[in-house]
Amino acid sequence: MKNAMGLALAAVLGLAAALLNWSYLERRSLEIEAVSFLAVADTARIRPGDTFQESQLVRVDIPRRQVGRLEDSAVMFADRHTVIGMKAVRSYEGGEIILRQDLKTPPPELTLLENERVMWIPVDASTFVPSLVAPGDFVSFIVPKLVDLGDPQLTGTPEGTVVSKEHEIVGPFRIVSLGNRLGSAEVFRAAGLSNAQDNVIGIGVRMERDELEPRAQKLFDRLRQTNFRQVGVLLHPREKQK
Repeated sequence: MKNAMGLALAAVLGLAAALLNWSYLERRSLEIEAVSFLAVADTARIRPGDTFQESQLVRVDIPRRQVGRLEDSAVMFADRHTVIGMKAVRSYEGGEIILRQDLKTPPPELTLLENERVMWIPVDASTFVPSLVAPGDFVSFIVPKLVDLGDPQLTGTPEGTVVSKEHEIVGPFRIVSLGNRLGSAEVFRAAGLSNAQDNVIGIGVRMERDELEPRAQKLFDRLRQTNFRQVGVLLHPREKQK
């Protein structure tokens, strides 16, 4: 009887040991199994506009249990051929993992919303810094304010147009182009392109039954009444642009 109990106890202990061993091996396999990402070699330094060279790129293995959401945003080492030959849009230091969002290129064409058109606005280059503004930002324009002709505070403008010395703000409008630039200044430079006419901002305006939306019509009227004189620019905070 004692022998039978001893054998049963030994069997139970053996089974428990096997389960513990299996659990340990499973945890270890998760630690050992790695996901391979594409990164910049420790000795490499890449600047905006530089072309990614194969010699500058290395493989970085990270245990799968520590990957988290990195797999959704980083470039896999197996996909390195899609990066080699591209131009960097930002600086990279040795050891940095390359993220897909950092490999953007300038849009090939204007991107408009449904029922949207582009209106180009001549702006005063002294009132804003073009390199700090990008398509997708929202701006308002500082334009001359019109008043009744009986108001004594008036100044004459070409072709008899009369406006006040005061100004008002019209907007906001979404930027769709800045001169010939359709993306951020960094991406544009990285693609080897140069800016032109960045004192002309393209804005998206909506059409309502084949007519301009009211604020766009108001802006156009101010421009027309001042012979399309350059206007001032106010940039809206990006976190509030919706």
